Amino acid sequence: MSYLVLARKYRPQKFSEVIGQEHITELFSNAIASKRIAHAFLFCGPRGIGKTSCARILAKSLNCENGPTVDPCGECAPCREITGGNSFDVIEIDGASNRGIDEIRTLRENVKFAPSYGRFKIYIVDEVHMLTSEAFNALLKTLEEPPQHAKFIFATTEANKVPVTIISRCQRFDFKRITIAAMIEALKVICQKESLNAQEESLFAIAKAAQGSMRDALSILDQLGAVNRDQVKSADVFSMLGLVETQMLFELVDGLCDKDCSKALETFNQIIERGKDIKQLGKDLAEHYRHLMVIKIGGKSLGKLIDYPATQKDMLLLQSQKLSLPEILRGLEYLIEAQDVARITETNRMPLELAFAKITYQTNSLTASKSNPQEALSSAVKPNAVLPAPSRQAYVPVQSGDNKPSKEIKSELTRVSDPAPVQHAVETNPDSEAAVALADDITIADIRSAWNSLTHEVSRHKMSLASYLQDGNPYSYKDGKLVIGFASEHVFNKESLEHKDNLRMIMDIFSEKLRRPVVIQLRIIEEYTGPEIDAKVDKALNMFKGKVVNQWHND
Repeated sequence: MSYLVLARKYRPQKFSEVIGQEHITELFSNAIASKRIAHAFLFCGPRGIGKTSCARILAKSLNCENGPTVDPCGECAPCREITGGNSFDVIEIDGASNRGIDEIRTLRENVKFAPSYGRFKIYIVDEVHMLTSEAFNALLKTLEEPPQHAKFIFATTEANKVPVTIISRCQRFDFKRITIAAMIEALKVICQKESLNAQEESLFAIAKAAQGSMRDALSILDQLGAVNRDQVKSADVFSMLGLVETQMLFELVDGLCDKDCSKALETFNQIIERGKDIKQLGKDLAEHYRHLMVIKIGGKSLGKLIDYPATQKDMLLLQSQKLSLPEILRGLEYLIEAQDVARITETNRMPLELAFAKITYQTNSLTASKSNPQEALSSAVKPNAVLPAPSRQAYVPVQSGDNKPSKEIKSELTRVSDPAPVQHAVETNPDSEAAVALADDITIADIRSAWNSLTHEVSRHKMSLASYLQDGNPYSYKDGKLVIGFASEHVFNKESLEHKDNLRMIMDIFSEKLRRPVVIQLRIIEEYTGPEIDAKVDKALNMFKGKVVNQWHND
């Protein structure tokens, strides 16, 4: 016996059965009742929210023996054929596999013929944005002045790829994602019909994982029902989807709120040991901090912006009272930054751990440094702690007689990468100037002055990377993020440096020499002026009316 999945079994057959798209179903109901029906429609929106279902319902409403009607009977021959997908008058076309001009020419020839027995010949083109530009152009005239018996319904998930000439000839309807509350109510009804015992928390987890797609939610419920029909447990949902349990997510954020990095790391390790997806956890944490921000700003008055049950909104309200708004915003920035760093590193764990440390330590130090730098240092370092010197063995220098740095480069590199040691100062006198200087950061001017030294160090490991870097210039530096600018003609250099292994090597070398973690971003700067020219070189250029062809370490 063939099994019909829930997504097909409970596909809406009437406008009244469509979930979460009342703003569109009401418009269609009024248009059909007043007999003001356009010849072409464009349905836009994410996947699994009812675009194709509404297209079939509209086709049944127009060709039903009792129609045109808002409520098709579903029993007559046209309705049954449209539901089964074998109607001669309702042609469904897959835009991804019928995207060429030849298919559109065939459509143009066939659209001239009258329908077999219905009122209209209706063409439903799914994923219409996949058509080629030539196919779109061939469709323009037919779409603007079709025969009276022809109707076109286009569906797409990427409306921005549909030409404006096509959009202007259609009535556009934008479908929206289904809210979690509406999805939970629909899942409850389906569970009752299917004799599935599902917990409230399980349905919430399913709806949250579906991200507004009712089809995805039904697919997840179908899979869980096959595992255990007696009861759909929330633990099964979290385990199958790799999601983090709501309680553990709140426990992790509680550790961050209490400035207890140890507790946060322990909870994080427990989550990893359960086999959860670290990338998904990063997204969930960023979303959690977003909810804290909304609650902190507007309280319960902005609760409608958080698509969560009332119990979880109350938990967010209590947790938001532990943090100030600047702390929440700073934590959100750190978590977003961790997701960016995770894209260029081999490990997804370390960027989140670094974000936890920043949230629990730097939040206090940055806040306190405005009023008392000594208090900022003591909040990040225990009174009797000894700061270990950074390791200098990240890369073993290549001994080469051709690449020996000059005396000026050596002294410049020593000035930037070898600051006064702070270990003895912290041990003997935490109030000394050396200890206070620990909280200060280098500036973009420092990096520019040491640029030749930094690129020279890169050349000792890979000469080509140093050559590419010399065509760039430090553009900005803030919170450990260094932006290197390139002119538009150096796109190849930028793309070569953006290779995962190359960028990681450069960041490691810069972090070692500057004695702090550095995240590098490469960017094309339209107003790029290039590195500053030495005064003596500039004088020589003006004297001989020359130009700089290439510059390498002030040589």
